[in-house]
Amino acid sequence: MTWIMTASGQQMDMRFPRQGAVLAADIAHHLAQLNRFNGAAVRPYSVAEHSLLVLEIVERMFQLDVHGRLYALMHDAHEAYTQDVTSPAKAEIDGWHAFEAKHQRTVRSAFALHSAAFVHAEAVHQADLIALATERAQLLPPGGPQWEVLQGIEPVGWIDLMDRGRAGLSWLDWRQAWLDHYEGLDHARNASVFAVAQP
Repeated sequence: MTWIMTASGQQMDMRFPRQGAVLAADIAHHLAQLNRFNGAAVRPYSVAEHSLLVLEIVERMFQLDVHGRLYALMHDAHEAYTQDVTSPAKAEIDGWHAFEAKHQRTVRSAFALHSAAFVHAEAVHQADLIALATERAQLLPPGGPQWEVLQGIEPVGWIDLMDRGRAGLSWLDWRQAWLDHYEGLDHARNASVFAVAQP
């Protein structure tokens, strides 16, 4: 068997992924239950919450257009199918990057994100690193060696990831928050494309 079943009952073939099997509701559901850092954070911290933090960073610090903001929200959407594998583990798995890239392309095709990923790649990558620095500072044990990838990257000071209101949200809350933001951005993107197309 080469496929997995999604929360909605779709069959996603892991060898030959189909964009028709990719649904936003599944992505929200899966990412909201998928913990980052292999579960090492001081509280459950999901890929859905991380994605929303990256979105907030690009909105506050990079002022991306709606296409860039949607790409920021969706930058890890493929992990709904591949899982959030730690970077050291990825380096040890032969063929991982090709496997992950295949699923990234499938998700980007499903949501028409290829152009946005090309145009906004650097800004979203920087926001992702800033989110990572913030998560490390606030959610992981202190000390230890410097992460090379975070050299020169400062965490943001305007968010408290341990705030009781935030930390008290359930995975269902994060699933809905991710889906609400997706729907709002998708609607805004469609409206902007329609406006441009008008004579």
